[in-house]
Amino acid sequence: DIYSFPLLSEEFCQKLHQFVSGMMEAMEGSSAIRGIHKDLDNMGMGWLNDLIFQLIVRPISSQLFKETELEGGDLDWRQGFVASYSASPTHSKPRERLVPHTDDAEVTLNVCLGDQFEGGNLHFWGLRGEDLGGNKLLGEYEPEIGRAVIHSGRHLHEVTPITSGNRFALIQWTRSWSSARKETCPCCWLNRRKQSDRGQDSCVCGPRWN
Repeated sequence: DIYSFPLLSEEFCQKLHQFVSGMMEAMEGSSAIRGIHKDLDNMGMGWLNDLIFQLIVRPISSQLFKETELEGGDLDWRQGFVASYSASPTHSKPRERLVPHTDDAEVTLNVCLGDQFEGGNLHFWGLRGEDLGGNKLLGEYEPEIGRAVIHSGRHLHEVTPITSGNRFALIQWTRSWSSARKETCPCCWLNRRKQSDRGQDSCVCGPRWN
């Protein structure tokens, strides 16, 4: 299931993406920080990660995903970052779109920060590990500044091409290491492979191989 609700004010979203954009422009061309410079913890904004995780994602997930994605447990890990897309990609905004994919997370939160852009809608397909998987388009979501979308990390989704402007999104991946991933390796969990499906000790994370 996919859920959407208002979360952040437009003013806050504007200030956040301007702050991140300023840092990215200052770091333009630097290979030393490539791949980490949009991570909120690395930019001194771990407090925002913690607030969103503890006050928003964990409580909501305990109601919506406890039995399906958390296997009766709780979320205990988070990573928050700002994803950027542009109709004219640069080093700091390297992507025009994002192909269909799933997240390495039990639950994902996605909040549109702006800016002015056209395109960049979210397409949601089926759940990875289920029969329909990527063969069934469930729907299309048009981002709204400040509005959050929360969904299972194994929900196949994509960002359609940006046709003009720049698009920024606050993303938080969350995991349950103490329950969902405790007894099953992440790959087997993501694809919903059962022991009976994969054979005795066939998983590389099993006791036969470790």
